[in-house]
Amino acid sequence: MTKRDRELLNKVGRYYLQYKGVVDIEKLLSLFEGTTELPINDYTLSYIYFYIIYLVTKDAVRSALEALKDRLTYREFSVEYSQELLGELDVPRTIEVYPMNMVTYYNFTEGLNAPEYLILGYLLRRIYYLVREKLEGLKYGNNDNVPKYFNFYEDFKKKYEELNELKEKFPDGYYREPSYTDPEWLMRAYKAYFLIKGLESIKVGTKEKGVVTDRKIIKFLFWKLYELYVFYLVVDYLESNGYNIIRKDGEFFAKKGDKLIRLVFNTSLTTSSLRKVDNTEDVEKYKGRPDISLDGKDRLPKPIIFECKYSTSVSYITMGRFKVMAYTYEYDPEVAVLVYPGLKESQVDYDAEDSATRELDQIVKEKGFLLDFYYNSHLIYMAIIDPLRKDEENLRIIDKILGKII
Repeated sequence: MTKRDRELLNKVGRYYLQYKGVVDIEKLLSLFEGTTELPINDYTLSYIYFYIIYLVTKDAVRSALEALKDRLTYREFSVEYSQELLGELDVPRTIEVYPMNMVTYYNFTEGLNAPEYLILGYLLRRIYYLVREKLEGLKYGNNDNVPKYFNFYEDFKKKYEELNELKEKFPDGYYREPSYTDPEWLMRAYKAYFLIKGLESIKVGTKEKGVVTDRKIIKFLFWKLYELYVFYLVVDYLESNGYNIIRKDGEFFAKKGDKLIRLVFNTSLTTSSLRKVDNTEDVEKYKGRPDISLDGKDRLPKPIIFECKYSTSVSYITMGRFKVMAYTYEYDPEVAVLVYPGLKESQVDYDAEDSATRELDQIVKEKGFLLDFYYNSHLIYMAIIDPLRKDEENLRIIDKILGKII
């Protein structure tokens, strides 16, 4: 782990799960693929724990609401033995049992007193009190200093209050180990309970080949963190110019008066010039997917494209340079930008294209971390955005790129 990696992690690592679209514990569990723990500061880890607590609370509420619905509507077709008949009687499948003067009959039994609701009642109460306990132990208290498009504090408070009310709608119950026959809402409650119970055992890390572990480590990708950092800077710039950042249904929008700009991640744009690939019907999967795009439709006639390459390798940046040129040809953007942290000095140039990329990198550094060139009548930038520099310095680069357009 380099000094740059550590700085990147501590600058934006706390927002990683939200940026990745982790909105429930099922998606969170899918990220437990890490093998090697990363050293991060307490503030970042506490924020990540706080967000996990929010996901646990939200999914516990979801389980309770689904269980309440089942409790009112579910009917189980079961065998009953009694001297009295209760409920709807299925006559063709009812027989007398001798000599006890009883009948064996099929009956539609309400799910009201099913054991699953007793177990859920226990889990909801434990989750509620564990959430309170874990919050008190966090070094991170609330979201006061968090950008509002990543702020979940108010929603968490509402869910926590809702959980407090919902848990009382179920009996105190008891605990047993989960079973594969349990309903989906109960399995979700179990997962929430196990997560909050072992919260401190969850760590952040990377996945390394050949390394096996049974620890709960959330896999972080540094190239994704770099993309998040560039997004963070672009949004910060937009906000400083009077735009209001809105997050709706997992999408981000920048609004200023009647201007509305959509921020798109790793997704093809409607302006793609690709129309046909042999006889393949699904052309969409062959379209380019820039890392970050600003798409304003009528308010921003042409998109703005950012391709982020978190690498100091000359060959990798050469590839990125031609990738940006390809995006320019496919999408006809207002401007396309290759963003990278700068090249290492001591490297082997494998061909003339690498040598040209190294020359461009030197020009970028001499001109103040930004270089522009034209390709097919389109403006393209190479910009060095280094997490080791202060955010203010990197924002000045963003301003030079977007200042004349936004």
